Formats: sequence, C-alpha cells, structure tokens
Amino acid sequence: MASTSVKTLAAALSLASVALAQSVNETVWSSFSYVLYGERTPEGGVIQPSLTPLGAQQLYSQGSLFRARYLSNSNLSDEDNSITTNSPIAGIEQQALDSSQVSVLSTTDSYVVGGALAFLQGLYPPVTNTFAYNNGGTNASTLANGSSINYPLGGYQYPNIQTISSTDPESVWLEGHALCTEYGTSGIDFRNSEIAQELHNLTLDFYETTWQEVFPNTLPNSMLNFDYAYELYDYAQYAYDHDESVHDALGAARLLTLRTWANIQQFDLNGNLSASGVQEGDMIRAISGRMLAAKVVAQLSSHISSAGTEDKMTLLFGSFEPFLAFFALSDLANTESSDLFQTIPQPGSAMVFELFSTNGDDSSFPRQNDLWVRFLFRNGTGSGAPMTEYPLFGRGNSETRMRWSDFVDEMDKFSIREVSVWCDMCSSVTLFCSALSHSSGTSSGSPSSSDDTNSDVSLSPAVAGVIGAIITLGVTGLAGITAFVFGGIRIRRKGPAEAAARRHSSLGGFKGAEKMEPDRDVSVAKNGARHERVGSWELGGPGGVTVPPPVASTESNAGVTFGASVRHDDDDDKDSFTGLVPVRPAEQV
Repeated sequence: MASTSVKTLAAALSLASVALAQSVNETVWSSFSYVLYGERTPEGGVIQPSLTPLGAQQLYSQGSLFRARYLSNSNLSDEDNSITTNSPIAGIEQQALDSSQVSVLSTTDSYVVGGALAFLQGLYPPVTNTFAYNNGGTNASTLANGSSINYPLGGYQYPNIQTISSTDPESVWLEGHALCTEYGTSGIDFRNSEIAQELHNLTLDFYETTWQEVFPNTLPNSMLNFDYAYELYDYAQYAYDHDESVHDALGAARLLTLRTWANIQQFDLNGNLSASGVQEGDMIRAISGRMLAAKVVAQLSSHISSAGTEDKMTLLFGSFEPFLAFFALSDLANTESSDLFQTIPQPGSAMVFELFSTNGDDSSFPRQNDLWVRFLFRNGTGSGAPMTEYPLFGRGNSETRMRWSDFVDEMDKFSIREVSVWCDMCSSVTLFCSALSHSSGTSSGSPSSSDDTNSDVSLSPAVAGVIGAIITLGVTGLAGITAFVFGGIRIRRKGPAEAAARRHSSLGGFKGAEKMEPDRDVSVAKNGARHERVGSWELGGPGGVTVPPPVASTESNAGVTFGASVRHDDDDDKDSFTGLVPVRPAEQV
C-alpha cells in the first residue's frame, strides 16, 4: 500500500511539473489516439461479448476528457485540471463535428464500435443551432421558408466511424496481430515453453480451487489453468463487478492474483521482443505495435503534408494487444513506471501522440523543424487516472518531448510501413496478401491513408485469372439478360411429347462405338468412333441442307428493296448466296 501511494504521488507531481512547464505559447496541431474498448461481457460467457452500460459510460467519460483537452479554449475546472491540461487543437471545429477533420477507425467487434460511438458523444455532445462549415453550415439547416431544422435527439451528432474488418488490408494497422499466423504460432511456442510449463504447474491448484469455490460448474476443467489466464481473469472480473455473491466469495486479493497471472501471460505474448517468427529478430509477438507505430507516423505526416488542414484528430479503437506491444517497443516497459506498462490497461484507456509547436503562432503552420511530439497515457477513465506525459525510447524522465524528426527516426527503427512486409513476416493466408506482390525486408516507405495504402499491390496470375473468370461470367450473364429483356428472346417450356422427341433427336456424342441418329454424317471405324465428318453439306457432300434458289425478282420489305441474289460460281464457297430476303421481325406487341 505504501509503495502504491508513493507511485500515485509521484505521478501527480509529474503531472503538476508538466503543467507548469507547458508554455502558454504552445499550439497543438494534431492528435493521434489509440483507445481501448470499455467493459464488455466476458468472452468465456454463454453470450456473445457486448458493451455494457458501464463500458459505454467509461468511453463517454474518456471522450468528455478529450473534449476538455482539445476542444475548449477556456480554463478547465478544478476537477478537470487534476486529470489533464487544456491543449486546444488549432483550427478544429469545437462545437459541431466535422468528419473531414476527425478520422475514426474501429474493429468490427460490436462492443468496440459501440464504445467508439459513446466516446464520440462525449467528444461532440448534442448541440443545437450550430453546424460545421464542411457539413453545409447553417445553410444546410435553413429551409426556403426561413425556418431552421436541428438534428434529432436534441442535436445528436453523427460521427463517421470506419469499421475495418479483418479481410481489409487496413486492418493490419489497427490489429496487426489478429490474422498473423506467425504471431499465433509464437503464442503456441510460449505455451509449450519451460517457463509457461512452470507457471502452469505453479498456478494449477489456485485456478482449480478458485473455480470450485466461486464458479462451480461454469467452465470446463480443461480451461482451469495458466493457458487461459486472460480468459479466466476476464470472466472473474466481470462477475466480481456484477454479482454480489461472487464479489464477496472471490475477494479483491484473489481477483488481483488472477489479474497478475493474466498480465504475465499477455505481456509475454505481446511484449517479448526476443521471440522471433520466420525471420530472426522480427519481434513477431509485438507485431501489432510495429504496425500501429507506422500508422501514427503516417497520420501525423499526412497532417503535416496538408499544412495542418487534414487529420487534425485521429482516433483508433481496438483491443489491448497493441498497447502492450508498443509499451515494449518504445522502452516504456523498461522505465521507472514499468509496472504500469507491463500490465493490461484498464477499460477505456488511451495512449496519445500529440504534434505541437512552441512558437506561439497558430495562424500559419510551422516548418517541420519547429514541430515537436509528446506521448501521453491515461490508464482507465476514473477520477484518479490522469492524462500523463511519459518519455519514449529510453530517454530520461525530463525528456518527455522530442523533435518531430527524432520521433520519426526512432519509430522507423521498429515500425513496418508496408502491408506486403506484414504479409511475409506473418506468413499470412489472407486474401489481400495473396493479391500482393510479396517483398522481403522492411520498406522505408510510409503506410498510406486509405487511398494509397496498397500502392504496392499487384495481382498474382492465379488471382488475376479468378477475377477475369468472374468478370467474364458477369459480362456473359449481363449479355444474356439484355438479350432476354430487349432482344425478344423468350424461354418456352416444351410439352411432354415435344420434350421426348427432343431427347430422342438430341442424343449426340458417342457412347462407346455406338452411332446415334444425329451422328449420321460421322464415320465410324471398326475400333470405335472417329471424330471425322463425311458427306456433310459444309464440305459439299450429300445430306446437306437444301438451299432454295435465289429470288429473281425484287421484293419490298418495310420500305427496303432487296435486289436479286448474285451467285459467285468461282468462289470457294459455292453454296454462298447474297441478296436473300431476310426474315421479317415481329413488329406487333
């Protein structure tokens, strides 16, 4: 308890010193944040995981704090000042949400998307008679008769949340571990490792006893061991928060023990930089942090390239794995606050990267040499959880800020900027990886926005063939439909007698050496069928179709005069005719 109090006091003093050190001439230009989902029902339960009311409140609270920090020019209240400082983003819409300024990406999990919505409502709560310029401004709300219309629900604001599925190459920046085959394989290696086996034996009695006493007949015995440390903690934490009898029977001490084992397991699975996959030294277990780092640099670079007009705020919503991976990659897990950065973040936690300048001029975008970056982390959403600056890349506690160029150089040491590199490193079997031309090594290019992320895409012959076949089928089908609708083609069902006659007359194709009626112009050898047409009318032989003699006189057809046919006896095709009267089309409906 004493050490915990000391750490809490140290964090508060650190925040106070940062607040005093902040220059009034500071201008924040862009903010990039990765936010953890709020409380949800457990993954090991009988229902699909879903966002709880508490989880929604956690994300709403976090969004409200972001609003106080970035969208307010006024001094914060005493309550807010104990958690964060006021650092408004230059030029951002403060009241009405402008989706061209705020980029929001989320995984497709319902509890993650729901949390993102709750966060955005805290960030941009309902407002009336205020409209973003890029959404049409007041003109969009004013009718011709002079009346004004507000959005429903008291001016509810509708954020543009891009949900990224795992089949989308953009998903690698958000959850780079999810479909990474080598990441999963490395996790299996950890479970089979000597240290994991020792932890398995050490904790087995604890898990079995706890479930027998607190959660009897809820989970199979095969799950009651260290291999499922996170799932067991997740299950127990939810029950502890929502079931009074479990709260009393489990107790805070046993819950803390469950959390401790889960922290050890998950940090090794996501923050062990010594583990490798197919390439030695690829830090495969931290793959999600490597991808996230590239996305951070890409979004902030995009803001700089636009001279401060685009990507003013980027919000990513996902799971905890990228947190642990980035904590390890950036040396946060090796600092004096290592206890904080080697544990699973609390629900609703957020890590933030801010791009700012100190020249005091927010009327024009500064040069790159005048731009700085700082990292902030808020563990949870409680009143005792401040938004605090921390040093990255092993720098001393006093160096919590760094020049933009130095930040990019440090991030480039471990970030992965190309989807194709991720595909190779992960040995991924996703469809988008099959469509990429794989390259080896880490590219120095940056991960692009949604418009050019896959600039290195080239289709393999197999994939191109499949796409070509699909297009051919589509065009053929479209041509058939067009002919059916506009060309007068109709499908007529035959009667029984006609169908039988048709079956009899259409028995073509040899069955062994047997010769069918339709094959009367095909010669058959003694040893079977030989695909050789003889005596056919195309070859000038007997048995051909009788062609009527040419018409000697002219005939008028719908105002068009067709002359007498002309036969060219010296032509190769002696039975070709010109000038025959065509069939008249049916012109009535």
